[in-house]
Amino acid sequence: MAASTRSGKREPSNLYKRGGIYYARVAVDGREQRQSLKTRDRAEAKRRLDQWLKGKSPYHGTIRHTWREAGALWIDQGQWKPKTLAGYVKLLGVLDAYFGDKYWDQIDKAALQGFIQMRRDAGSGVATINRYLSVVSGIADTVKELPGWPDVNPVALLPKKPRKEKRNSYVRPPIEDIEAYFARMHGTFRDLCRLSLLTGARMDELATLKAADARNGRLQLWKTKHEFRVIPLDPEALEIVNRQPDHRSGYLFVTRNGDRYKRVTEMWREVVLRAQKMAQLNGRTLTKMRFHDLRHEYAIRYLENGGSIYTLQKLLGHSTIGQTEWYLRYLTPAQAEAAKR
Repeated sequence: MAASTRSGKREPSNLYKRGGIYYARVAVDGREQRQSLKTRDRAEAKRRLDQWLKGKSPYHGTIRHTWREAGALWIDQGQWKPKTLAGYVKLLGVLDAYFGDKYWDQIDKAALQGFIQMRRDAGSGVATINRYLSVVSGIADTVKELPGWPDVNPVALLPKKPRKEKRNSYVRPPIEDIEAYFARMHGTFRDLCRLSLLTGARMDELATLKAADARNGRLQLWKTKHEFRVIPLDPEALEIVNRQPDHRSGYLFVTRNGDRYKRVTEMWREVVLRAQKMAQLNGRTLTKMRFHDLRHEYAIRYLENGGSIYTLQKLLGHSTIGQTEWYLRYLTPAQAEAAKR
């Protein structure tokens, strides 16, 4: 569980306050346990919390292991077919980018909820997110049988109500709103975002894009959601690619520190907030956008300009044409018919 803030102070993750009284909480074998500490004093509450956790925590008496240790054990102990293994390794790569620096006991309900929100912001659907959670659950079920590991599955702490696949609607902003966001960006981050708008490439695809895969007037996308694909570059996109400096990391877009972008979602949110505040000072309201909405905007513009729905399916990397037909709702009837022909 994440730490909460009370009266300007950051509480330990297992401590919270209700009605002025401090309470303790912990997850044991997938179930959350709570108990009143019967004090209003924070220092005393922390002392009583430590004593309570010694007898309740599933991690008490275990060896502290890392997330990467758990993932490696799960992979090593499985009997995978090559295609299945490749799929799990791909899922683990995304999970590791988020949990890689954590200990296994830090993969709790709050950490998982933070990951889920991050993937939603990146455009992942419920089915995809559930695949990530199934990997975490599989890892937990494997390591909890081993000596020195806690007998707990953190995925069991998440709500068990069924989550239906629901595609977020896209409220299309006016062009001037989109450009207002770009006006608040700088440097290679602005170029990364603009290239998404010009190609429909996903956030992770561009953040991990190698410079060698952005040559000869096209993008070669290997680390994709479904399969390898190639996207041609128009003159504006080509100009963006060509002006990126060479770097020893090999990535096309690098930060000031010379590393690839790892906080695109957070940086995008900061841009949106800055642009909205600036617009409010001028008496305007901007339509809110997510980074993934750049991909939506690319798709709609492509069809508006006479593109084929079937070619767009390949450019976006959709597994079915039904996913791509979702964009027809943003067209006039004549434009939609032309796109289908």
